Amino acid sequence: MLIRLSDPSLADPLCAHFRRSCFKAEPVGGSMVKVGRSDALSVEQERCEVEIHLRIWRSVHPDVQAEPIG
Repeated sequence: MLIRLSDPSLADPLCAHFRRSCFKAEPVGGSMVKVGRSDALSVEQERCEVEIHLRIWRSVHPDVQAEPIG
C-alpha cells in the first residue's frame, strides 16, 4: 500500500514505525512510502493492518497528513 505524507522529511520515521511491527516499509520517492505485510492472509487483512498502524502513527504526529492511496 502506498502512503502519501504531507511532510516528506517524515518518510524514514514512518518506515521505522512500520518496520518495528514487522511490516516491510520503504520510501519510494518524495512524500510516498510503500508499506506491506507479506504474512497477511489477504489483501483486505493487509490493508486493515496498515491502516490501524497508520492511525497510531498519526496520533503521535497530529500535524502531519498521512493518507493511504489506492
